[in-house]
Amino acid sequence: MGRMGKSMAAGGLALALLGAACANSASDGNAGAGGGASSSAATGSSGAGGGGAYGGGAYGGGGGTTGSSGSGGAGTSVQTVTQVNYRFTPADITVNQGDTITVSDTTPSTPHTFTITSTNVDVSNNPMQSQDVVIDLQPGTYDFFCRFHKKLGMTGTLTVT
Repeated sequence: MGRMGKSMAAGGLALALLGAACANSASDGNAGAGGGASSSAATGSSGAGGGGAYGGGAYGGGGGTTGSSGSGGAGTSVQTVTQVNYRFTPADITVNQGDTITVSDTTPSTPHTFTITSTNVDVSNNPMQSQDVVIDLQPGTYDFFCRFHKKLGMTGTLTVT
């Protein structure tokens, strides 16, 4: 193969790689194969895979489910919980049963979860992603945490009235 043939082959390979990268990042801006979880405030949802760009899926995991089948329609968010660096702001929140909250990862390069053990609340956010979550839990107090960063103190308390 001559010099011209090698140049054309290298150019074709570069275009193929660029096309694959663009196709992968066109899905909701999620990095890696699979994307993240999506959400519907009225019915909850299940997520797809996540994270391939975060160390071979170490961060991505499953999207999990958010919310639950609710008796009411989709409502507006009553509160936003921000995932910033390795903490939740605010870390203590109070909502009414059936309220919708927005969980927003504002850290530019770190994915986070909003997880409550033994419930259907397990939201995976890629960096700079937000999701609405219906809090359809019985009244009481629940601990929430980031599955990836719990050991770093990324925890909080949810009170449902």
